[in-house]
Amino acid sequence: MIKTETMKRGLAQELCRNITADLPEYFGLPEVNEHYAMGVGSGINFAAKAGEEYVGLLSINFPYPENASIYWMGVLKNFHRQGIGKQLVKAAFHQAKTAGARTISVETLSPQEADENYLKTYHFYKSLDFFPLFKLKPQGYDWNMVYMVKTLNHA
Repeated sequence: MIKTETMKRGLAQELCRNITADLPEYFGLPEVNEHYAMGVGSGINFAAKAGEEYVGLLSINFPYPENASIYWMGVLKNFHRQGIGKQLVKAAFHQAKTAGARTISVETLSPQEADENYLKTYHFYKSLDFFPLFKLKPQGYDWNMVYMVKTLNHA
């Protein structure tokens, strides 16, 4: 059984580093990976735990009170396709709604780049009702990105 829990800064940074090392096909730039690890230190972090092992991490922040943003997410390779990412994202949805956010967003590689791994990522977010809002190419990037958003329903 997979449990989801909040995780403190230092542990989240260490877990982020472990997951990026396990997924070079997604996180192949060491200098960027360290930037991610430092960045999760300022977010709200959710970890997935299988038994005593942490196997997934998602970090959100709030660029605006009405919007939460998924800053970083990863699941160890041996735990892919087991619903862990979905469980982490649902924890983020709950946190965002509790904090009063109306939307949650994420940025990922554009499907135009036709990267096999990131196409999986794009379709994963689509399956959770995120929709593409716009394409962007940040300064210094070699790749096109897509900014996706999901409206959070408040009951």
